[in-house]
Amino acid sequence: MSSERVLVVEDEVLIRMLAVDMLLDLGREADEAGTAAEALELLRSADEGYALVLLDLGLPDKRGDDLVREIRQTHAALPLIVASGEDQAEVSGRLKDFGPIGFLGKPFDIDGLKAAIDKMLP
Repeated sequence: MSSERVLVVEDEVLIRMLAVDMLLDLGREADEAGTAAEALELLRSADEGYALVLLDLGLPDKRGDDLVREIRQTHAALPLIVASGEDQAEVSGRLKDFGPIGFLGKPFDIDGLKAAIDKMLP
């Protein structure tokens, strides 16, 4: 598995672009998905795999919680960072059975993103 590649799952184009730029600045490669379907296809077809997935919960084609469940069915140990404007305790409670999952509150900056990645990938 590549230790540098991150899958960014975010339907808002500007937020997705910003996240990818931040990851590049942090020395990581990034692939992008704007929908849950795109994310699942990339996870299925990635030759080297991903170090982690940064995902938004508000996707147009599937609830983020459901996407987390689907990812866990095929990638049980893949670290996930949920980026959300929702309350962290509430999100963590809903997703507690699907760890390892980190949380990144929106809006986030490069320091917050780096801290979340460092916590998930020691």
